[in-house]
Formats: sequence, structure tokens, C-alpha cells
Amino acid sequence: MIWLAAFAGFAIAVPAPDWASSPPPRLPESMAVTLDRYRYFTDCVAGREWVTARPLFDTRMGSVEEQPLLDRIFGRNGSECAVADRMRATSLLLRGGIAEARYRQIYGASASAPVAAEPAPVPAGASFEWVGFSRESSLQSLRAFASCLAEREAGGVHAVLMTRIGRREERDAYQALSRRFGTCLAPGQRLRANSLTLRPWLAEALYQKARAARPDTAD
Repeated sequence: MIWLAAFAGFAIAVPAPDWASSPPPRLPESMAVTLDRYRYFTDCVAGREWVTARPLFDTRMGSVEEQPLLDRIFGRNGSECAVADRMRATSLLLRGGIAEARYRQIYGASASAPVAAEPAPVPAGASFEWVGFSRESSLQSLRAFASCLAEREAGGVHAVLMTRIGRREERDAYQALSRRFGTCLAPGQRLRANSLTLRPWLAEALYQKARAARPDTAD
């Protein structure tokens, strides 16, 4: 009985999952200029054109209602931010980038939840893999995964969004967050994600969470 009581005072360390042993793969160096323009454009829209972009975030990401609003920002007539508007971007990247930029502008300096350092247990049969473009899991799966991480691992998601896309610090932040991915995987689930296309889902989820807790200054 004494031995059992003593044993109960110690937590059993959970090993880090295999996928957390390294950061996600580097993005191609050829994307660097495009990614800089993308950040400039989304920062500009989230600031100077927020009146136009604001209604986006009352619609569901990927919804039919979203597209006309995106067209107003990124359509044929361009925008005041069009100096960086010479690139191709999916609706997902465009909306997620604006959400991230707005999050950084309004909530980035606020105290965030601490980043959990210890690895999370992984449900039986679950796995995660960083993959290349067009090899990701379904959009529904990534949406649910990102929403869960924003709710349960807000500090780690915040740390990712405070980095620049494609930089070493982003990969390090992702690696730290990946130690906690087990909190948002279901038993038997095999999730695949790309660091570039997972980030918009994370940005949207954390912006909406922060906005619900403390309304955006423009709300």
C-alpha cells in the first residue's frame, strides 16, 4: 500500500510521437517572393480594407456566401492593396491570410495561453503525417482538427501565427505544436496535412475564438 501511494505521486511521462521528431518539410525557396507578397497583401487588406473584408468572417469558411465577398477583395477590379496583387491564391489561402493578419493586428500583443511543453497522449491507432501539396486529408477533417487545436492548444497555435510563413521559426513552432496533436486526433484517425494549407485553418479558428472572447475593435 505504501508503494502504491508513492507511485501514485508520479506522473508517467508520455513519449513524443514519431511525427514530432522533426519539423514539417521546407517550402520551396522559389516561393519566398510570392509568400512575402501574400503577407503584404493580407496585412494590407486586414488593415486598410477591413471594412470590405469584415463581412467575410460572418460566413462559414468555404461557403457559397463567402465567394462574392472574396471577389470584391481579390476580383477583377483589384484593391488599394493591389501592389502585391500579382499572384495566384486560393480562397482558402486568401481568407486564412486575412484572418491571420487581423489576428496579429488586434490580438497578437495580448497575453496568450502558455504553450504546453509535454507531449499529449496519442489515441490508439491514430497517426499524423506532414505531406506535400494535394496529398492532405479532406477539408472537413482539417477544419475540425484546426478548430480543436485553436480551442485546446491556443498557445501553440498562437506561436505558429506569430512567425513568417516558410521561415525556420515557423517550422520550429509547428514542431512544438505537433507534440500536442494527439489531443485532437480520434482513435484510428490518420491525418495528413501540409504546413502551408493547414495554417489558414488555424488562423481562421484562432481569430474566431479570440473574437468571441473579446470582440474585434471594428465589431
